[in-house]
Amino acid sequence: MSYPFQSTDRSKTLWDPALRVGQAYTALSREAGELIGMSTGLTENERLGGSDVDLFAFQQFTQGLYDRYCSTSNFVLHGLLRGLLLTSIVMLEKGGGSIDRNPEREDGLLEGLDAYARAMWEG
Repeated sequence: MSYPFQSTDRSKTLWDPALRVGQAYTALSREAGELIGMSTGLTENERLGGSDVDLFAFQQFTQGLYDRYCSTSNFVLHGLLRGLLLTSIVMLEKGGGSIDRNPEREDGLLEGLDAYARAMWEG
């Protein structure tokens, strides 16, 4: 059983992980959204399972996570946000979006992005 993340218009599947992985991502996103005071853009789709993704709101959420990550040099916070942020960036890019970057503040964040993208789409 899987937990697909699809664009609201159903034209794009952004990620189709295992059920528990998708549920974990959704729960972590919800809490991170509360932490940074932003909507995630994710809406549970009970009829189809998974989540519908409002790409505009999701792009703002992902940018907010990225900006929070770059605003601190706290090692522990970087570790807590890294997996959620990289997963979000891969999904956003799959949907055709992107974030505004600040490479000098990233502290190596995007070095693992390609590995995340490959792992998220292995079949």
